[in-house]
Amino acid sequence: MHVGLMEGTIRRETLTENLDAVVEHGVHHLQYHVPASGPSVAEIREEMDARQITISALSGTYNMIDPDVEKRHAGLRMLRSVAAKCAPMGTSVITLCTGSRDPQSMWRAHPDNNTPEAWRDLVESMQQALAVAEEYDVLLALEPEVANVIDSAQKARRLL
Repeated sequence: MHVGLMEGTIRRETLTENLDAVVEHGVHHLQYHVPASGPSVAEIREEMDARQITISALSGTYNMIDPDVEKRHAGLRMLRSVAAKCAPMGTSVITLCTGSRDPQSMWRAHPDNNTPEAWRDLVESMQQALAVAEEYDVLLALEPEVANVIDSAQKARRLL
């Protein structure tokens, strides 16, 4: 058995300090969120390799049913960027959450999450995400979240 963490669970000022703290806790597997700015992919990978940390997955979470269509498009562009970084980072897995209709937070429940329109938008977003996954030969790992449109194993199964 291997213990892993979501990057950010342990927080320090620099990447080096962060990864040192992760290893000090006996953790060698991370679900990693590639920052928009900061160290390059090569630098991150070098620091991970130096500590024998495996990147088990990259985070590709965005609000797949955001009521603002432009925000959904921006999320898909971000997903494409993450997918392009998978091979250089040594993983083929991207984690996703499905989002919420709440315009302020994808982590907050909203009554419209259970509407046919939200489901339609989710299916459309997932089809686009699957096209990215196929293009980059990566696996999408779906995380049901209690406040998201996919808030149960049953809904996750329905989506699959």
